Amino acid sequence: MKKGQAALEYLLTYGWAILIIIIVGASLYSLGVFSPGQWTGRRQTGFVQFRPNDFKLDDDGDLIIVFNNQVGKRVEIQSINATYRGSPCDFDAVYSGEIYTSTTEALDIAPGIQYWTILDCATSADIGASYTIDVNFHYLDPESGLSHIDSGTLFGAVEEADANK
Repeated sequence: MKKGQAALEYLLTYGWAILIIIIVGASLYSLGVFSPGQWTGRRQTGFVQFRPNDFKLDDDGDLIIVFNNQVGKRVEIQSINATYRGSPCDFDAVYSGEIYTSTTEALDIAPGIQYWTILDCATSADIGASYTIDVNFHYLDPESGLSHIDSGTLFGAVEEADANK
């Protein structure tokens, strides 16, 4: 057998194997197997005083957080800071009542009542992409006059924006 023929057979054999691997990889990619958002799930860490009951980052870049006061007494929310992809999200206000329909701003946050806020992260994202957002609740204890911070992290996959928002 000549050296050239052996080299050609070697290249063809491994060439077909590499081509099959590329086709299988492209097929798995098109099925979304390599999309981390699909496997992430929604979860949270941290948050002792203001535990989110529900949260969502939509494809418009809005972070919606529904939470309760677990401090055990009435406090004042001064601000809520969030960081998404290294950029800060804009905080407007905290609301009580029905989500999206209530415009009642809540200055004093009582225990046992559900509140919600929308933070504008100003960066649109692809539906299904995974995210990690650090959130800080800055609040004031009116009895002592001291300011405190409750921090945590939200993990999940970007979802479609609600039509009634």
